[in-house]
Amino acid sequence: MKLKYRLSFAFVAVVALGALMTFFLVQRTSEAAFRSYVFSGDSAKARVYASLAGDYYRESRSWSDAQGFLRNLPLRIQGSTGSTFRDLLADRIVIVDANGVIVADTAGELVGTIHPHRHIAHGMPVIVDSRQEGTVLVGSMIDSALTGESARYLALITASLALSTALSVFAAILLGILLATRMTKPLAGLAMAASAVASGSTVILPPGKGDDEIADLSRSFAVMVESIKKLDEAKRQVVADSAHELRTPVTLIRGLIEGMMDGVYPLEMGTLASVHEETIRLSRLIDTLRELEIIESGELRLERDGVPLGEMLERAAVLFAPQAAEKSIQLSLLPSRDLDCFARGDRVRLDEVLYNLVSNAIKYTPSGGMVLLGRFAGEEAVAGEEAVAGASKRCGFFVEDSGPGIAENERTRIFERFYRIDKSRATDSGGRGLGLAIAAEIVKAHGGSIAVGVSSLGGARFTVMLPGA
Repeated sequence: MKLKYRLSFAFVAVVALGALMTFFLVQRTSEAAFRSYVFSGDSAKARVYASLAGDYYRESRSWSDAQGFLRNLPLRIQGSTGSTFRDLLADRIVIVDANGVIVADTAGELVGTIHPHRHIAHGMPVIVDSRQEGTVLVGSMIDSALTGESARYLALITASLALSTALSVFAAILLGILLATRMTKPLAGLAMAASAVASGSTVILPPGKGDDEIADLSRSFAVMVESIKKLDEAKRQVVADSAHELRTPVTLIRGLIEGMMDGVYPLEMGTLASVHEETIRLSRLIDTLRELEIIESGELRLERDGVPLGEMLERAAVLFAPQAAEKSIQLSLLPSRDLDCFARGDRVRLDEVLYNLVSNAIKYTPSGGMVLLGRFAGEEAVAGEEAVAGASKRCGFFVEDSGPGIAENERTRIFERFYRIDKSRATDSGGRGLGLAIAAEIVKAHGGSIAVGVSSLGGARFTVMLPGA
């Protein structure tokens, strides 16, 4: 059953139950209040009748002709009070003697019977010479069932209450159905969109309106769909780039082997060495892709420890000094005003990040240029970097060069796998576009960040921020 119908039925059930409970409670309360009102009126009348019955008993000293007394009661009331008996004539009056026997009844039905004590207790006593000689019962004191105008009035109240309850339930049901439809309409759209996404289709959802949970869900779903589209595009790009990168060594290996089989190339150690070199290159590429997959999946195990960044930079400067000297590049380590700072991370993996950045800087810096290495700690000002929240507990290092730099529209993409700024470069000179992707994932696994900006030397500046030890 659809959620719209389930919500509608639930709303109807709740409203109907509440309406029925309200109806019965109000009906019982109204009836009890009306009966109390009727009884109070009968009590006032019974007090008048009791006074007249007392006068009758005082004159006759018995209830022998009490029935005649009730028949002549209109004349007594008219004579003694000057009022008409038209309204009082509708009242039923019963007189009970001291023994509980009914001696007079205007309806003529209960004469000679014994009335229940619980009813007599509600009557008005007839006091003669300080003694109770009987009791007068009027209307509701005799029978709890309402009659005449009282019964019609109570029935009218009940009917009006039932009608208003029915109308309220009907209006509430209509409103509930409208609300349920309005609430579930966005959910139905989300369900259709989810089915479309599951089947591989691309959908464009309108932005969620309002600030309720369903609107938040719609916006989150739209963001998720956009992320899925980007991931699908990235996956297709990765597959295409991987196929492209793997095709070259495989094609070379296949060509050499087929050439040897056809006799084009001699079967000698030199040719086999070329095949072996291409297989090594292919194996290295596959290992690099596997390493990147391990890092991105969160399966990379880090041996976290306190890594002295100053010592790490000094070691990198020594290791890359010969490579820099070959291109007449000045490789320098900037001194820091502070003591050596320690980052919390894996020494081997952080060395891998630093070596990749230094290697790229030397590779793309023209002959006679300069490459600078440096570190920073806490809230130390770093050129080209914005303040980082919680920087007092973080530290990092930077690598900058005097090379051609990186265009602003390229800076967000250089950390993607297989992305190369100069597409025309061969993989031997320009790399395969995996080094920075791996470096970025390693830094991310450490809980840090890597960014690229403009160097004070005119080239590129890579900054790595890491959590402090």
